[in-house]
Amino acid sequence: MRRRRSESDDSLELLLDPICNMFGTIMFVALIAALLVLTKSGAAVDEAVSAAERRIEARSSQLEARAAELERMLGALPAGEGRELDAAAAERMERALGEIARRQELIDRYAETVKKTRASIGEAATQIEPMQEELQRIREAVEAAQRAKDRKVRTPMEREVGLFEYTIVLWQDRLYAVCDLSTRPRDACEWLRSWNDRHVIASRCTTPNFECSRVKIHIARSIVLREGAGIPIGDAAALARNPDFIALLGALDPSEDLIGLVVAPDSFDSFAAVKQAFLSKGFTYSVEPCEQRLPLYKDAWIPGHPRGL
Repeated sequence: MRRRRSESDDSLELLLDPICNMFGTIMFVALIAALLVLTKSGAAVDEAVSAAERRIEARSSQLEARAAELERMLGALPAGEGRELDAAAAERMERALGEIARRQELIDRYAETVKKTRASIGEAATQIEPMQEELQRIREAVEAAQRAKDRKVRTPMEREVGLFEYTIVLWQDRLYAVCDLSTRPRDACEWLRSWNDRHVIASRCTTPNFECSRVKIHIARSIVLREGAGIPIGDAAALARNPDFIALLGALDPSEDLIGLVVAPDSFDSFAAVKQAFLSKGFTYSVEPCEQRLPLYKDAWIPGHPRGL
């Protein structure tokens, strides 16, 4: 069966109800007070900001009015004579004076240079002729290079020739003529050991084998080149003008002599200039690489006909 509540419980409920009502009323009043305080504070801040802005505007107006007044007073003052320059003007003046002094010094140097140049005009005139000769040499070299460039390339045909082979060694971009045939002995075999003492060390040149007759020819030569004494090659034009090369050509005959070129590895580039110089004079040539350790050069001769290009 259900239990029945007692009267003490009813009294407690009657007491709690007014207490709760009172607490709710207190909270509502506190909330209203807080809202009122917030609203009042915002209005006070706005009013303070507005007052500050008004003060700033008033102060700005005063300063602008003062500035305009000072400008009017400054414009009304007469320009004073003999006033001392301020620091900035004095500095500008000092810089201007320094620039004037610098330019005067520069003018003096230019004048000195002009004076020296006029004094050296006579000396320069004496240098014109060597410069013209050098210019002519360069022009000839360019023309030779152009002719070599425009020349049609053909494969040279080697053939037997009834000529005497005259040995020339190309080493260190120099031309070494082994023999001197300016005066030829009656015996053609002796031509092979008519040493050219300007290009070889004749005292150290030997012929370990020298058998030369109508029946048998066996000649072996050992030749020591005179290092640094050969004819400088350069280009074909320079070689053709060299007095030593001109003298060498005078001792040879295109109808009797075959130019036998022996080329060391360090002179392959010079070979073209030497070949061109001899071809321009009508000579036939042959060529072979030299693998020997120069300045000692050795060769051998046997019966037969040389082959030329």
